[in-house]
Amino acid sequence: MKVIVLAALAALPFSTQAQQTNPFAPFPENGIYLSAADFAKHQLTDSFNDGQAGYRLHQETFERAIKVDQPNAPEEKIPLSDLWGERKQGVDYRIFDGDQYKVEHSDRVYIYSKPTNIWISGGGNTYSPVQYYFSRKADSPVHLITSNNLKDIFYDQPEKFAAFEKIDDSYAKPAEQARKLLQLFYTTDNSHQAVSAAE
Repeated sequence: MKVIVLAALAALPFSTQAQQTNPFAPFPENGIYLSAADFAKHQLTDSFNDGQAGYRLHQETFERAIKVDQPNAPEEKIPLSDLWGERKQGVDYRIFDGDQYKVEHSDRVYIYSKPTNIWISGGGNTYSPVQYYFSRKADSPVHLITSNNLKDIFYDQPEKFAAFEKIDDSYAKPAEQARKLLQLFYTTDNSHQAVSAAE
């Protein structure tokens, strides 16, 4: 049984889980989420699909705001502080403290990614690896995936502390850290359910 559970975890997609009430209803490719509740319901404001003439959603260059252009409507600027996030070309992003994070997973633990510019000493070059972050809920603060951050946020789950520490072993491979974190939340819950079912 444990092998089947682990095989299912390996096949688990590492992406945002669609939460549409009607699987046949088309979901717009672009728009903004005003709140975490809107994100949970996939309720977009100012939504539109790619290729619709006159529609555009973009961040202002010198302001911390998103600008929404629509035909036959006045231009609208919404401060980033008033938004939970946005959907661009079919991908969801969360805005937290003025930074934008791509939503990678949104279920038992929320996982996000964000490119990070790093300076290489000696070589003088920069490259943009992706760092991974998490939050406990859709509306809770976003933190870098580290064992200390995980212990602070999931303080009420001490049974996971030893596994959190093992996540730090993959610090040079942020995507591996994110996969381990995701697997931890599904493996632990499935193990407890299997024990409960056996009793």
